[in-house]
Amino acid sequence: MSMKKISKKQAQYSGYAIFVFIFVLIAFPLLIPMGFKMLILVPLAFAIGMVGYWLGGLIHRKMSE
Repeated sequence: MSMKKISKKQAQYSGYAIFVFIFVLIAFPLLIPMGFKMLILVPLAFAIGMVGYWLGGLIHRKMSE
């Protein structure tokens, strides 16, 4: 898929989804021993997702120049 077919919003949302998915894969082993304390990581997952959202937009802008 070329960059012309991917909008900036699609790139941002893809970056967000990828970063949240990676965070969940990494944090999942903590789920069992931590129990309900794991819920504190939910806002952290969204924050890490926002880094992916920003990087997706940045990469899209750099590649479309």
